[in-house]
Amino acid sequence: MTKSLNKYDATKGKALVIFEYILLALCLAVVALRATFAESPTMQSTGAGGNLNDTIYSLSVSAVLIFSFILWFLWSLCANRFSYRRTGIEIGLCIFLAAAVIAGLVAPNKRLAINSFAVILAPMLMALLLVQILDSTTKVRLVLAVVAALGVVNAQRSAEQVLSSNRATIAEYEKDPRSQLELRGIEPNTLNAFLFEHRVYSAGVSGFFITRNSAASFLLLASFAAAALFIDQLRNRKADYSPLHVLACGIVLAVVLLNLVLTRSKGAFVGSFFAVALFIIYLRFGVWLKAHRRALLIGCLLLAVLGTVAVVSYGSTHGRLPGGNSMLVRWQYWRAAAEMYADHPITGVGPGAFFDYYTHYKPDAALEWVSDPHNFPLSILTQYGPLGLIGFLAMILLPLWRVLSPSSAEAKVPIPGPAFHKLAIPFAIVLSAAMLIVRPIVFPLPPTISPEERQAGILLLYVMPVLVFLVGLLLVAVGQKPRKNPRPSVIVAALLGAAVGLLIHNLIDFAIFEPGVFTTFWTIMACLVASHRNQKSELRAACQKPAPILRLILFAAAFTAIAGYLNYVLIPVAGTTAKTHRADRAASLDQFDQLHQLLDSAAEQDRFSPAALALNGRVYLHRFEVSEFRNRDLLLKAEESLLAAIDRNVADYKNFQRLAKVYVLLAETAPPKDTTPWLDKAFDAASQAIHRYPGRARLRVELARIAEQQGKTKIAIEQYKKAIDIEDSYHRQFRTMYPERKEVVSRIDEDKYLFAKDRLKSLTEQESP
Repeated sequence: MTKSLNKYDATKGKALVIFEYILLALCLAVVALRATFAESPTMQSTGAGGNLNDTIYSLSVSAVLIFSFILWFLWSLCANRFSYRRTGIEIGLCIFLAAAVIAGLVAPNKRLAINSFAVILAPMLMALLLVQILDSTTKVRLVLAVVAALGVVNAQRSAEQVLSSNRATIAEYEKDPRSQLELRGIEPNTLNAFLFEHRVYSAGVSGFFITRNSAASFLLLASFAAAALFIDQLRNRKADYSPLHVLACGIVLAVVLLNLVLTRSKGAFVGSFFAVALFIIYLRFGVWLKAHRRALLIGCLLLAVLGTVAVVSYGSTHGRLPGGNSMLVRWQYWRAAAEMYADHPITGVGPGAFFDYYTHYKPDAALEWVSDPHNFPLSILTQYGPLGLIGFLAMILLPLWRVLSPSSAEAKVPIPGPAFHKLAIPFAIVLSAAMLIVRPIVFPLPPTISPEERQAGILLLYVMPVLVFLVGLLLVAVGQKPRKNPRPSVIVAALLGAAVGLLIHNLIDFAIFEPGVFTTFWTIMACLVASHRNQKSELRAACQKPAPILRLILFAAAFTAIAGYLNYVLIPVAGTTAKTHRADRAASLDQFDQLHQLLDSAAEQDRFSPAALALNGRVYLHRFEVSEFRNRDLLLKAEESLLAAIDRNVADYKNFQRLAKVYVLLAETAPPKDTTPWLDKAFDAASQAIHRYPGRARLRVELARIAEQQGKTKIAIEQYKKAIDIEDSYHRQFRTMYPERKEVVSRIDEDKYLFAKDRLKSLTEQESP
């Protein structure tokens, strides 16, 4: 493979070329893994082992991308001539980095902020790296072939969901609903139980992603990757390709498109429509678009402003957006996000903090508690502030602006690069091995299944996706070969349409921030920039080798970044995860002293995370509640742990809620003369919880009961009334969204609702003259 170096490879030296192929394999391995394993976009860290394992996995694969870019940069510095291809991403990335630092300083949960930023940063650095590596059309086609083949893998998973697993899930749920709910920690006859049942019967097709909208976003990108290769073959079938080669690539495109249709994602359909329109317009009128790109930019900005005004005007007038239930709740998300930003206009609330802050702005009637506003500009704006939004948009729009720049007179036919099969075969082997090795580690089979079930699980979950990937890669790659007159405009048009289509889709969704979609998006952006750059005569900006002192500084900065990531990101999370798992095992053996020691040690190892402290407080509280001896020391330990957790995340209402419960129990077990101070603390903690989640009726009832014990009748009446109003507003929205339901599923619990009404009536009568 390395013998067929093109002239741009030769300027880098053979060792660097080989190293770049290794880095390309690592990047594509991450893309393949993330496209076949669902990662949460919120990075919420709790005491659940599964969530912690997912966090370690996300941070580990992010480390691969970040370290790959750093190592490439260091190696290039050591080369005879340092060279770098400008991408247009750099300016926006620097702005975004500055915004992330500022926003991170004000984030309430520093661990969540660090983790969220690390996961979002890694694909951006990967894009910079890929632009440097993808200096031939063969390499670009290889990346597109891998993305298209991964679309086929998701199609196989979706087909399995449609034909068997969704039906099996419904049958299993109907057989024993209670056990299925308990398995997921959901109480029966609650709103969460209803929402889970609704998801089960909706039989969504999500492939290897969390939601069907996320799957649709990925498939939109994969479909245009396949379309670029298919249409390019179709346009050159007489000169270079046989009909069978064109047919094979067409099969891949058809399979991916069919899967996209099966997701039933309306947002993805709208995005795909605009993507196809832009693809056609660019091919037919590309020269005109480039000549009038400033007018085009002004027109797009005007449309964006007018569209925003129209959406806000309609939503403010009608309290929703036109469409079904999804547009009703999206308006609620967006209004809450706008209020959140209004209170934090400079820095935003911090990376990953939307999840905790949303409860403060959530409408009383809203059914769901979300971690993203389902609009990517609003998501960035609320978490990273206006500077972060400017940087994020600049990272996307500046490369697109360069793609639309008028062609210079020096533009020339790009160098094809090495033979496609010489790259495809070793990369297919490496990526298959990566999926076979890594996926069983991060997605293990349950240890309790029978040997027959284990064999079937290995075949279906681990081996089948790899086989389908190889088949998809073979179909899309067969016949790919260098041509004397390649037409990169087809690839550029397709990738431009894919990028814009995804952005349009994610004006009403959060799928772009699911790591699998986000990584694929920046892979597509890198291919787009590289394809455009490959058409220029000056493919690579050769820079003078930095002075020794500057190189020393750059090396020190690079190694500091690596050490910082290991010491402040990966190692603390891995250590706390291991100790939390050991604490879970200790709890199962009733070894509570060891459990608390492990959680204390985990909290000490990761001084940014509140998770171990919060879990420790919950365990102390639970031990008191189930104990016959009512040991107050357990409550005092719970208070200590919860206060420490609050110091590390002051925005989370749940710790205040539990702290109020601890104080109530301390008041109940204290001598009568010592009751008042504990009730005062309980009242303050409950008030703090309500300040963070004013729309939670349960908290209102709890505060009202505490106020009654303190003799604060007026406050109790106010809180009971507010709790009833919140539940009534929820009832009205529930009936609006689910008119076919005869009964409303109570959110506060029907007994609590009736209790609040009875107490309100009784206290009101007492207050009446």
